[in-house]
Amino acid sequence: MAIGPSAVERWLDLSTEELRAQVKQLVSARLPGDHAVWQAVRRHPALVPRVRGVLSGLAATAAGSKDEAMQKVWISKARAALDQPVAAPVKTARKPVAKEVPAEEPEPVIELREPEPQEPRQPPRAVPTMLFQEPG
Repeated sequence: MAIGPSAVERWLDLSTEELRAQVKQLVSARLPGDHAVWQAVRRHPALVPRVRGVLSGLAATAAGSKDEAMQKVWISKARAALDQPVAAPVKTARKPVAKEVPAEEPEPVIELREPEPQEPRQPPRAVPTMLFQEPG
C-alpha cells in the first residue's frame, strides 16, 4: 500500500500489524508536519490514537538497537506532526467592505503643571529609651 492522503482513508480498516508497517514507512519517509499525509491523519480523530500507539510500539522496538537514536528522533518528529493543530477549512475570500472612517478629533491638549512644593520632611524624632523595673 502506498503512502498518500488517499491511502490514509483506508488505514482505519487495517489490522494492527498492517497499520504498523504503514506507520513505520511513514516515519522512515521523514515527511514534514504540514505534509498532506499528516494532515489526512490528523483529520481522523479515531486514527490519531491508533497511530500514537503504533509510534509507542516502534519506540519500544527500537530500544537497544544500533539505530535507536535515529529512530527516536524520527518518532519524536512524527509525534510532533500529530500534535500540530488541524488546519481550518479555507473559506472563499469576499470583497472587503469599505468602512466609514470617522473624522479624527483633535487630541486634547494636556497642560503640564509643575508639582506643588511639598513641605520639607522633618527627620524622625528619636524615641527616648524607656526602662522598666520589676516591682519589688
